Amino acid sequence: MSATRVDLVREGAHATKAEVGAFEIQLLTFAPNHSLAEFDVARPYLVVVLEGEVAKRFGRLRWSLERDSLATMPIGAVHTSDFGRRGTRVLAVRSRDTEGDAFGSLLSRLRHVRAAASTAIGWRIAAELRAADESWPLAAEGFVLQLLSAAGRAEPAAARRVCWLRDARELLHERAPGTTTLSELAAAVGVHPVHLARTFRREYGLTVGEYARGLRLDWAMAQLVEPDATLAAIATGAGFADQSHFTRAFRAYAGVTPGRYRELVRR
Repeated sequence: MSATRVDLVREGAHATKAEVGAFEIQLLTFAPNHSLAEFDVARPYLVVVLEGEVAKRFGRLRWSLERDSLATMPIGAVHTSDFGRRGTRVLAVRSRDTEGDAFGSLLSRLRHVRAAASTAIGWRIAAELRAADESWPLAAEGFVLQLLSAAGRAEPAAARRVCWLRDARELLHERAPGTTTLSELAAAVGVHPVHLARTFRREYGLTVGEYARGLRLDWAMAQLVEPDATLAAIATGAGFADQSHFTRAFRAYAGVTPGRYRELVRR
């Protein structure tokens, strides 16, 4: 087996690719502030952030991944990527077959965890991709298997966290456009408010307040389609103190004023 180096500087990235055993490995280095437009995941993969950071957006779901982050990307996980201002290096591992059988059920759903062990193993794999001796493919494959083991063992804790975090997010949706305090939300899902706030922002890339405001503004957008709903009534229903506050928040969120938005959707 041999590593194939691919220069993608014109696209803001450099990649080293290799096939070892049942796996395809990619060591990717992205230039500072590089962005990838929305793309679909045709083959599932596991990704580890070795250095730097990347923000991924899956529709309304946002992730902020940094060093020691490990994520699974199932088929159909359409998303965009925005890389940090100091450059980012990631390791991606796929199965050589299209179904990802080498991973079992590990890549069946979208998730991410903090796992320092995965970064250490990732750097060992990166070192093997640069090695010149004849044993590097076997060594690299062994480290990939260790990486899969680390990812699988991280899943139970992640599943527990995602359970209460998902409940918190669903409560925000259920109560929108009504308002809920951070303390009320934390009490409802059984965690400390500070832990909720930190975990929510890390998982979704927004504070609880920012996410809730977005839900209220989404509700307002739906109301603006109704011909009999006044702007004042919509502002009050969306939980804003006055119409001017509502207008400022709406323009920051949608790029146009509520009145202009109403004109555009009625055309």
